[in-house]
Amino acid sequence: MLRDLSPVVHQYDFNLYRVPLHKEGNSYTIFVGDNFNRVFDEHTLPDEVKTKMAMVLASAKQIVSDHDVTKLHLMTTTVDSNFRDIGWRASDSWFCIILSYKSLMALRGE
Repeated sequence: MLRDLSPVVHQYDFNLYRVPLHKEGNSYTIFVGDNFNRVFDEHTLPDEVKTKMAMVLASAKQIVSDHDVTKLHLMTTTVDSNFRDIGWRASDSWFCIILSYKSLMALRGE
């Protein structure tokens, strides 16, 4: 199980962040800081995240099982370069969503 997750600066654009997201049923847990996460449902999920999740879910990519997923699987990807600014799926329930600094701060409530 993944622990101690927090956003990591994007490897190509320092204004973007790779943000871990865990989806379980209708619940979305977004890891917005060190020991700080926000939980949403399908109705309260921010529009930007909802849009990016729809694109990630529509893309075809081979994923690992939830049992085998690691931080490396979660925070790096081999997906099409067009998705580097959107996000990717690491396993059945683990995702990485790319957010701007401004969007990340808004999710933190700052």
